[in-house]
Amino acid sequence: MTRYLIDIRLMGSVKNQIHTLSRHIEERFRPENTMVVPHITLAGPFSTDDEQRLVDDFTRICSDQRSVPKYEVGGYGFFPDTRVVYVAITPDETLRQFRWQLAQAIAPYCTLRDYDLDSAEDFRFHATIAMKLDWLTFQRIRWFCKNQEPVIHRHHPIRATLLANGKILGEYDFVQQRILSPAQARSRATFMRDRDILRVWDDEGGEEE
Repeated sequence: MTRYLIDIRLMGSVKNQIHTLSRHIEERFRPENTMVVPHITLAGPFSTDDEQRLVDDFTRICSDQRSVPKYEVGGYGFFPDTRVVYVAITPDETLRQFRWQLAQAIAPYCTLRDYDLDSAEDFRFHATIAMKLDWLTFQRIRWFCKNQEPVIHRHHPIRATLLANGKILGEYDFVQQRILSPAQARSRATFMRDRDILRVWDDEGGEEE
């Protein structure tokens, strides 16, 4: 069965910081699951029997956005029930509503989980750094993270990505306001174009990229 996921890929210094922290955790605590890719989950994992409808709804919801969602990265959080350690993400209202609209659009024909159906206000945005931990390892990593400096960096969620079994089906670039093909999504030319545009925004807004 195909496993679908909608997320925001973390890029630049945020991605590097989370990768570094994950490596430190891996070296120090040796968790069994080390396949953590820095991202912010918007929906999933889930399955569906109508992939084309999913692609169409993803494209429509993304294209209807009139402003670029934003978020800030902060300290650390924990899901004790599932023993997950994560970096906390604070979304703006645009990102909250964007995720909610996606979930509502695909819920009728996709096997979304309960947390995917949380309201715009209640959904907990996060970037996982360790998961599927045994209880002792979870407690040790939890204590370790509480004594770490928080990841603090403002970053625009440039792209929302639709994946099927880990492979990109489509990606919406909020800066260019268009859907990218899998090849375009992986293109260095596209990344460089986004980076240049964001640098102009940051210079005008007084934020540090």
